[in-house]
Amino acid sequence: MDLIFGVFGSAAEQIVSLFFILFGIAVAFLVGRFFFKFLKEWWLDEVQDRYAAGITYVLLELKFPKTNMTFPKGMEQVFANFYQVYSFGIKPEKKWLEGQFEEKFSVEMVSSRDGIRFFVRVNKNYRQLVETAVFSQYPDVEISECEKDYVDEFPKDLPNEEYDIMGTDMILGRDSVYPIRTYPYFFGERKFEEMEIDPISALAEAMSELKTDEKIWIQILISPAGTDLKKAADKVIAKMTGKKEEKKESGLIPGTFEFAKNLVAAPVRPPEWSSASVSEDKPKSLGPIESEIVKAIDRKSSKLAFETMIRLVYIDKRNDFTKSNFSTIVSTFQQFNTQNLNFLRPASLTYTKSNRFFFKKSGLVKKKERVYSHYIQRSFSTLTNVEAMFKKYVPTYFMNIEELATIFHPPITKVSATGLRSIDTKKGAPPSNLPIESL
Repeated sequence: MDLIFGVFGSAAEQIVSLFFILFGIAVAFLVGRFFFKFLKEWWLDEVQDRYAAGITYVLLELKFPKTNMTFPKGMEQVFANFYQVYSFGIKPEKKWLEGQFEEKFSVEMVSSRDGIRFFVRVNKNYRQLVETAVFSQYPDVEISECEKDYVDEFPKDLPNEEYDIMGTDMILGRDSVYPIRTYPYFFGERKFEEMEIDPISALAEAMSELKTDEKIWIQILISPAGTDLKKAADKVIAKMTGKKEEKKESGLIPGTFEFAKNLVAAPVRPPEWSSASVSEDKPKSLGPIESEIVKAIDRKSSKLAFETMIRLVYIDKRNDFTKSNFSTIVSTFQQFNTQNLNFLRPASLTYTKSNRFFFKKSGLVKKKERVYSHYIQRSFSTLTNVEAMFKKYVPTYFMNIEELATIFHPPITKVSATGLRSIDTKKGAPPSNLPIESL
């Protein structure tokens, strides 16, 4: 009896020891994996920061004539020309050793007592590309390089004792394969003479007629997205239509492993075949609304797309701060919303409203500091790669050139806002018979 107990006791001890060894290996693997991921993200942050520090950006102001008669289709072509900077995939060694990333643009609308101004911030190496793209669609535009960035008008530590701010990142409410409402919906088949609705008019009007110290800043950060949007859209369409994705199978003869498995199990159960091996796909029958959604997704993904982040900031002196003015700006983005496709909304993680529970005041101040800091830095993410491992963050999303042109374009003449800062006179070439006096 003692011999039997000793044998089983020894076996039990061995099982317990084996369990702890395997548990230790699993923990070590998870810790090692987490540490490796942390190290990888930290390294990417470091090399990309160094790479970005070596880029010189220029801020270009675009002054459009008051007699602008170019529809947003022109600005859509401008964004299409911006896409020329796409690298078609950065090589891994360039990304991880040098910190290279896809080129970034920032298109901005800025409003103050002096009026509404349009800006493009770009790598100086691509300044000519921007100027050529804009001039090709707006021949009468005036483009000038700003000697001083408008964000430098204020200290880098807002809010402070004198000024308060509100701000937010605007994000899509659904997967970015679904489009927002774009300018063709507003314009339809109208001619210019019949044109009464411009999607930028409500936004421009809300940015007009500000008080002396009020500022409204709207920033749209974009970077070429390659085929990412198209791949994501194809998956959503395949799911909606019932089309199954093709599964790649290793081996010389497709279905060999599945056939062998069914052959061995044949004496005890009937064969089981995967859906890909049985028959052709049977598409779902879509209703009118679903069909329109599929068409809208396909149409969006057929156009060039950018990784995008939209950011809003409102600044005013504390003694005259008007929160409702910022709410008005946010609400103007609702005109791009649709019930069955997509919509823009403030991101709760950056929307400068009080926290619901504890640390309401300190939490609100941190939100304001963060959104302001990321605005003046023209930062895509609200967090660094390393911070994103531990905290929630606001992700970027895809918008195509039609969606971007809907939100950012000069108002046409008939709906131009009163505060639009534009060219008063049209530039022209000198007359051919102008006398020239030789010195």
